[in-house]
Amino acid sequence: MAFELGKEKRGFKNSKNVRIIEKNLDDGVKAEANNDGSIYVDPSIVHTKEYKKIIDHEMDHMKRMDNGELDYGDDWVRWRGNTYQRKGGKILYNTKWYEEGDHDLPWEKLANK
Repeated sequence: MAFELGKEKRGFKNSKNVRIIEKNLDDGVKAEANNDGSIYVDPSIVHTKEYKKIIDHEMDHMKRMDNGELDYGDDWVRWRGNTYQRKGGKILYNTKWYEEGDHDLPWEKLANK
């Protein structure tokens, strides 16, 4: 699959038409899958060995958003029909607050495979 670097385009959500956009992200954040069909990538990782692995991880999130398995809003994450509170960069999952992107969250575990 080819990826296109460029300006953000809104109004689509399809993992086959993903736009990869370089954007300065928060410290420690390398990339973000967005529910508008784009992936933000921090410029610091673009020419690194880990770039493909990071894009593959975010593409897994995109595919799961496409099929309805995963979704999110400003204050919630929905995984396989269950909605979890999201606040201040953390997600309340099974009575415990996790940092967004934590490897113990089920959608992150799958994307890391």
